[in-house]
Amino acid sequence: MGYIMNLLTDEFISTTNGKVSLKQLLTGDQHYDLQYGFDEVQLAVLQLLSSLTTVLLKPTMRELSSYLELGLTAAQYEKALKSIDVNSFDADHFMRSVSSDKREVSTDKIAKLVSGIECGSSKNASGLFSDMSRVEKTCPHCAPVLNYNLHMNIKGECFGPAGATGIRGGGSLTTLISGTTLKQTLLANTVAVDFFMNLRGISTANDDLMWSNPPCDNIYYGHQIGLMRGLFALAYHIGFNELNEPCVCDICGHASETTIREFSRLRYLGRYGGTKTGQEAGAKWWPHPYTPTTKTVDGEFPVCAKGEGWQSWQGLVSYVVGKNIEGKNVIPAPIVQQYTAMGYGHANLLVGGNIADQGSVVGRVYDLYAMPQHWDASLERVTKVIDAGLEIKELLVQALNKLFGVGYDKSFVIGIKQQTVDQYTANAHSIIQGLLVDINRSEAKILRQKALTSLQKEALTLYRQLMRKYQNELPIFKALVKGERILARVTKVTN
Repeated sequence: MGYIMNLLTDEFISTTNGKVSLKQLLTGDQHYDLQYGFDEVQLAVLQLLSSLTTVLLKPTMRELSSYLELGLTAAQYEKALKSIDVNSFDADHFMRSVSSDKREVSTDKIAKLVSGIECGSSKNASGLFSDMSRVEKTCPHCAPVLNYNLHMNIKGECFGPAGATGIRGGGSLTTLISGTTLKQTLLANTVAVDFFMNLRGISTANDDLMWSNPPCDNIYYGHQIGLMRGLFALAYHIGFNELNEPCVCDICGHASETTIREFSRLRYLGRYGGTKTGQEAGAKWWPHPYTPTTKTVDGEFPVCAKGEGWQSWQGLVSYVVGKNIEGKNVIPAPIVQQYTAMGYGHANLLVGGNIADQGSVVGRVYDLYAMPQHWDASLERVTKVIDAGLEIKELLVQALNKLFGVGYDKSFVIGIKQQTVDQYTANAHSIIQGLLVDINRSEAKILRQKALTSLQKEALTLYRQLMRKYQNELPIFKALVKGERILARVTKVTN
């Protein structure tokens, strides 16, 4: 039997300084940066490594604070290894259960594990890479990463009727704390066992890893799932076909003596509480540490990014402190709540995920926000910036609504309106990020005026470009002139 890589002891993590182990990342003095070919894979690696650190260390809040301030020693890491079944994290075991039933197993190209891009049949599937040949092969080091990505980040609809929705729900957004170094990032996203227990109000739950003890019920009840079991919860039985041929991995870029081109999968038959069907059956949401949620009369569900024009800044305040939006109470990801409870006054937040349309991926989210000092005590300044962006967006929508009723085809007018609003939300993203960087240097009122002025200028620029484009179409042009007055109202807002 050949060498089997282990995720807790071996060098499988791709960095700008070569392959390193989790122990090297957490206990060494050298600074590392991840190196993977796709943002969504890099995001999955951050989630995976933080989850591995959680199940290895199982820290209390006090212990985690100590690690963040003083670091983790090699001796502490080795001691933690002795308290865990290390063999469960061998690559040929990790997140890989075997089905005992006789259902037909599906085989797919490895590209589908990047983000499910090529899986959808929707005509709106634009994808994040256009050529399937960009991801044809991977190495055994990256296979566990892609497997984790499938279970935690890829929407089940991307695989059609044979797809499964995992414990995080379909197409969920991720919010992580971004530290000054990779080591700090992993520790900041490590879950404290006492915090998680208090969050749930449950002292006992099944913490067996699912590949050692797969669920067999039709409903996977959230309150029965422990922290370690939930962090690596499965939705598929998975297998990889490893070939004895050398390759350069399309995921990490490193040479490998063996190649993986395909994987086999068979979905689990039960339902988690991240789906409407699961919630209706009483499963209830399992509070995944990296997932912001919305609570409605129908239950608690993960926040998802929808629509090609979606931009993460529009919900930033909600991801951090929670907010009521369109009748939905938004709850920040538990990891953000934990970081707040630990009393850290400054944070950078990473918001990531895929923008889905039915079974297809139409965009990518990978945004970093610099939060102000003492953001946990008061987010008034951040709120003023975000609200200014939303206010200008609403005025732009009202101005563009003047186009309706001028005699043109409704779908034509909707197209003009949507394209302009989408362009504004995209351009506003960099403006808002720039304002957040300097947020501690301005009073809230001055900051709001800065935001209103900058964002109004952007909206007016786009709007006037539209006016020039349709200056010879008099009905449209006249309607746009009327709408321009609406955009000018923002100058009267001074509070």
